[in-house]
Amino acid sequence: AVYSEWDSLNGEKQGALVEDLLTIQKKSVLKKRLVTHWDIDKRTAVNLCMLEFEPGHSNHSAKAINKLLPYLNQGQRYDEARVSAGYDYEVKDISIVERLGLPPEIANPIVQKALHELRRLINAIIAEYGKPDVIRIEMARDLEMNTKKYKAFIKQQNANTAANNAAIDKYREIGAKNPHLQLGKYPSKSDKIKYRLWEDQDKRCIYSNKPISLSTLFSAEIDIDHILPYSESLDDSYMNKVVCYAGENRYKGQNTPIDAFSGNNEKWEQITQSINRWHKGLKSKRDRFYQTAVDIQKRDFINSQLNDTRYISKVAKGYLAQLGADITTCKGSTTSWVRHQWGLNNLISEDDQKNRNDHRHHAIDAVVIACIDRVFYKTLVGLAKDLERRQSVINIKDIVFDPPWDGLRDELKVRLDEIVIAHAPQRKLSGALHEATGVGYIDGIGTVYRINLDGKFKVAQLKKIIDNDVREIVSDHLAGYDKNPKLAFSEGIKVLHKDGRTPIKRVRVIQSKTNLNKLEKGKFGVVDRAGKIFKWLAYGNLHHVEIIKNTESGVYSGQFITTMKAHHRIKGIGMLKQPIIQTNPGAGYEFVMALHIGDLVSVDREGGRCFYRVQVLDSANKRIKLRLHTASILSNSHETLSDRESTVSALMNANMQLHKTNSIGKLVS
Repeated sequence: AVYSEWDSLNGEKQGALVEDLLTIQKKSVLKKRLVTHWDIDKRTAVNLCMLEFEPGHSNHSAKAINKLLPYLNQGQRYDEARVSAGYDYEVKDISIVERLGLPPEIANPIVQKALHELRRLINAIIAEYGKPDVIRIEMARDLEMNTKKYKAFIKQQNANTAANNAAIDKYREIGAKNPHLQLGKYPSKSDKIKYRLWEDQDKRCIYSNKPISLSTLFSAEIDIDHILPYSESLDDSYMNKVVCYAGENRYKGQNTPIDAFSGNNEKWEQITQSINRWHKGLKSKRDRFYQTAVDIQKRDFINSQLNDTRYISKVAKGYLAQLGADITTCKGSTTSWVRHQWGLNNLISEDDQKNRNDHRHHAIDAVVIACIDRVFYKTLVGLAKDLERRQSVINIKDIVFDPPWDGLRDELKVRLDEIVIAHAPQRKLSGALHEATGVGYIDGIGTVYRINLDGKFKVAQLKKIIDNDVREIVSDHLAGYDKNPKLAFSEGIKVLHKDGRTPIKRVRVIQSKTNLNKLEKGKFGVVDRAGKIFKWLAYGNLHHVEIIKNTESGVYSGQFITTMKAHHRIKGIGMLKQPIIQTNPGAGYEFVMALHIGDLVSVDREGGRCFYRVQVLDSANKRIKLRLHTASILSNSHETLSDRESTVSALMNANMQLHKTNSIGKLVS
């Protein structure tokens, strides 16, 4: 606790005052004693009684503090003093259960979903094999730091502490000088981060380059902005944050800096010059400014979800404890090292590197994790520390550990060839029913839409401008700027109609040359109050495809059902309520199966039966695109069937079958 009048007292009085506060409970008695015993006025006595704890701290009772203080004064840590004072950490009695119940409620939705998946998996294992005696969990953390890393870590921690202390001092200083800001006595975590970011940025707004005064910094005028939008990147680290004026933050919106500002050459040049002056320790933050929304989508899953994975590992250990099993953990770097030692990487890879493009790498990791018991892990860590302490020329990677039994690699190879990867089919009625923006239609021309005249305008779009006069004006304007849209349409430069007064901000361009008949098949019209169609919207996602067979000809065909149509079926919009999947296609036809994205199917191929997952439903070309069930990326063309093999009739002629798996990957149909 901090006392507003504390500094006015000498050391002896400070010590005695602490004893008074510990023994006197009522403020009225305390004030009276302070006035008479300390010879101070009543106002000071009242201030001495007003205690404000620093955020994140809680208090103990006077009785508990009296018990703890002697042991703390002896140099014991808080956790040791608790035990010595008789406040040992309670060990919760755990009721052993035969199956996992519902997981605890966690605020993080990703972690919550993972716990529900864990419950399904463990309960399925119990149903198949019985309760496990041992459960091993891989934790998403590095192995113990070496000396160099540890020193760097301590250095960074000390720098952070110094920066936070400076932030506290400045915050209090501003609060005292500017009472109208109504700042609390202690800065929040957000306020401390604001100050550190402000220092990093040379005390300027990163987007406008306008200076930020210290008194403005802690006001509502200044925001902390995520460089890469948090909703897209899930990156809440310090390196993904900057301070800026609230107006600049609103303009940037849910965009990356390069997406939001690169259309304005002058502003983008100013931003890049500012970040290039940052010290080298902020390189990763500077790099984020050049990432587009597309780049965020391409980021490796493990990097973007690492914090969630760490949290999941921690919560999962406590959740699984109720099974009464012996739960042990190992760390990711240990798994990687052992996998290399036992030569398991090249089971599904052409070299000795882990192949994340094949989902079966998880099965290999599971085998390794199962083999790392306490003795193994303790021995490994002990060797690593000993080698470092002795500064040995032998590296930990030079140490050889044999597999727990001969033939492990060969047995695992056989099992990997038998594994069928289970994917989650997308059967829910979720996603957009239609696209957010629509197009117009001009008879004899086709579908049209409007685009802005800004830095993103493409010169190739000139010929698509519908209005001849507008096309000529825009073309002449671009020619005056060497056909550079970023210069021609930068801020402050106007393009005017022939009247010389009216600015041209948007132009109509042709989307596609089509007719009304084709348009009605691919899009639906939005009508105004008079019942006239004024724009056309494309349908949203496809929900599923219904494969039917002509009973006379034996020809197979596919009925591709949009999410909107599925929604109309179940809600009874424009029709009677009916099931989402129609299993009665009418006279002369037989229902065969319905497929969703992510469904597991198999087809006859040269060499036997091959398993695939449904990757894309292509209604325009009447195709169902399949990808190997083991594939975890979408770029390898050899993992998909050709267009000729992807038609509904070709797949059914290859004896395509739909399969279902349970939670532990066993085929159930």
